[in-house]
Amino acid sequence: MKLKYPCLKRDITIPAEYVPEVESIKAWLKHQPHIPPLSDEFVYTFLHCNYYRPERAKDNIDAYFTVRGQCPELFDNRDVNKLLEQLELYDMAMLPQSTKEGYQVLLYRLKDTDTSKFNFVEALKTFFAWNDVVISERGISEGYIVVFDMNGLSFGHLARVSVQLQAVKKFMVYIQKCHPVRLKSVQVINTAPLIDKILALVKPFMESDLIQMLQLHTSVDTLKETFSLSILPKDYGGEAPSTRQLSDQLKSLIKDSYGKWLKESGQLVAVEKKRVGKPRKEYIGEMEGSFRSLSID
Repeated sequence: MKLKYPCLKRDITIPAEYVPEVESIKAWLKHQPHIPPLSDEFVYTFLHCNYYRPERAKDNIDAYFTVRGQCPELFDNRDVNKLLEQLELYDMAMLPQSTKEGYQVLLYRLKDTDTSKFNFVEALKTFFAWNDVVISERGISEGYIVVFDMNGLSFGHLARVSVQLQAVKKFMVYIQKCHPVRLKSVQVINTAPLIDKILALVKPFMESDLIQMLQLHTSVDTLKETFSLSILPKDYGGEAPSTRQLSDQLKSLIKDSYGKWLKESGQLVAVEKKRVGKPRKEYIGEMEGSFRSLSID
């Protein structure tokens, strides 16, 4: 059974000039029994995010399903009520207006700064589910700009992350090798005073392309070098509804429309016993014992 992925309600139009590439990938998929059945729209999503390079799209498809299968704690058992509980701790907003280049802007920040409520694995699980919904709602996009607001982040939060480096690695692998979007830049605002500690946590898992995308800002003002500040929420000096309003809108949408869809997404995994050839273990491997946690003192 082909799930209604990547979009629950939106239809994705496949341009006629790329139908042959989609058909070629579908022919390849017939010889990949470990990968679940994909809709033509899902195949095209991978082709598009890899700038219409079929071989790169094939690698992306295999990585997507393999990593999701290797990380059930992040992608399986997506209970909508638990997700909604987690979304009480964070503001996650997709801005209504895109940049002049047509890029979508996503904004993330802490809502509840109580470190005792912060569970990094559950935060990642929520982040991934939320981003699947974003793709479902927005469809194919020319690109995404991600804005992380560090306001409210404390050493207590970092301490909880520092003992979960395997989860950090899984997060970095997924966004760099699996997530089927064109990531254009990562903007981190309100960086002081923890940015050095954060970079120490994530840089070992960052490829050069992502490092080049990363831009750091001590305030929101210098974001204007990347896109017009007018598209930001009004609590950041822009013209869009507030971050809280935008976050609550999508949370309501998830509650009303996405419970079953997110639950079924647990089927979007590679079945390794059906794979032709050796299992793929290079994506998510165990770390060396000395690097399982990192001191942030």
